[in-house]
Amino acid sequence: MKRIAIIGGGISGLSALHFLRRRFGDGCEVVLFEREGRLGGTIGADRSNGFVSDWGPNGFLDRVPLTLQMVHELGADDKLFPARSASGKRFIYRHGRLHEISPSPPAFLRSPLLSVRGRLRLVGEPFIRKRRGDEDESIFDFAVRRIGREAAETLIDPMVSGIFGGDARALSLQACFPIMREMEDKHGSLVRALIARKRAAAKAGHEKSPGPAGPAGHLTSFVNGLFTLIEVFAATYREHIVIGVEIEKIVKTETGYRLVNASGDGDRFDAVICAAPAYVASSVTADLDNALSHLLAEIPYAPIAVVCLGYRRQDVGHDLNGFGFLVPRSEGKRILGSIWTSSIFPNQAPEGMVQLRTMIGGATDPPAAGLADDALLDIVTNDLRPIVGITGPPIYIRIFKYDRGIPQFVIGHPQRMQRLDDLLRNHPGLYFTGNAYKGVGLNDCVVRSEQIASQAADYLQLTPTSANHLP
Repeated sequence: MKRIAIIGGGISGLSALHFLRRRFGDGCEVVLFEREGRLGGTIGADRSNGFVSDWGPNGFLDRVPLTLQMVHELGADDKLFPARSASGKRFIYRHGRLHEISPSPPAFLRSPLLSVRGRLRLVGEPFIRKRRGDEDESIFDFAVRRIGREAAETLIDPMVSGIFGGDARALSLQACFPIMREMEDKHGSLVRALIARKRAAAKAGHEKSPGPAGPAGHLTSFVNGLFTLIEVFAATYREHIVIGVEIEKIVKTETGYRLVNASGDGDRFDAVICAAPAYVASSVTADLDNALSHLLAEIPYAPIAVVCLGYRRQDVGHDLNGFGFLVPRSEGKRILGSIWTSSIFPNQAPEGMVQLRTMIGGATDPPAAGLADDALLDIVTNDLRPIVGITGPPIYIRIFKYDRGIPQFVIGHPQRMQRLDDLLRNHPGLYFTGNAYKGVGLNDCVVRSEQIASQAADYLQLTPTSANHLP
């Protein structure tokens, strides 16, 4: 029987475990190793006093069928909890107040979010010549070239901070938003591309297509937070998961690989899927392949802190009717933005209370994420108070910090991924999945893990079981 090891018990490793067990059942042995005393990685939840606070990501967009398929296969459909449709409004803080980002282009262009000059430059986007050459380009440079500097600083900078905790001037457009590059290549203009996609969506019978307010899809989580999904994984696959064992190195053998743990003990496997963060993957491959280890170590991470605050509803003046807001760096605030958690998922705050989930730090302000809790609390409350009209103290406080929170797909990342593929040709049966390679979102992790699980199965020539299998 073929044996497959998975290193890392976050969403990527657990997804890979699921797809292997579901499709091949007892036709192979799969063991997942997690060094911490819990599963989930950055997915976790604090549940106390009627509040539910996600440690890291707070949901996924339901536009990727594979994720919903996996949830269905796990028997967790009844635990899904879609965001309230009324929470779809998104805001940007500029010039001392919140501006709604309307999904209607005409309404958006009437908004005072941008100056008249900035709006005119935006309208002129279809007449801008498309790029020449095939070189990698930063997200910010692309935005300046297509929609103008004011729109780039006001719209794109905060969006990149909100998604990646990153600096738009450093991140690769091709790696982070390949669809934008494709839109320009195919249609010569983002506006013309959006029109074409809207027509295609209407023709296909889809109600929504991506627009100015954000990507298509409905934000979805689970009852009691996203960690509920991890709990389902843990209960379903407990016999295939080893908790509290750190794998220190991968050793190549004549017939596969040997995983050596912190005690010096080792076990042999025919294939290995490393689903740990890139810096951990770098460490475990140091003795196996120096070039591979160095390449993985080159992937930078941005520090991030998440500050969850609960208030009495009467102590917050804003109606909080929406998803939340982002803050351009030019506005002089240290917070990156705030999500109105209880407006999105009402079950995550008690009756008569609200919860605000605020991000701070990131690649544009790394020291902020490492501040003491009291200092973080002061910054966040001082920044939030005038924006949403806070008049009382928080009655619930939870702060989550990550020294290496979100991988950064800096310029050159696509070339780095090509080098990774080239190096892995020397190590058949070794694979890498996680949010450091092709996408940072939960959907991205699930899709990549399914692809990696399929590659490992093909390499080992596994035969799918006649019936879908769960323990």
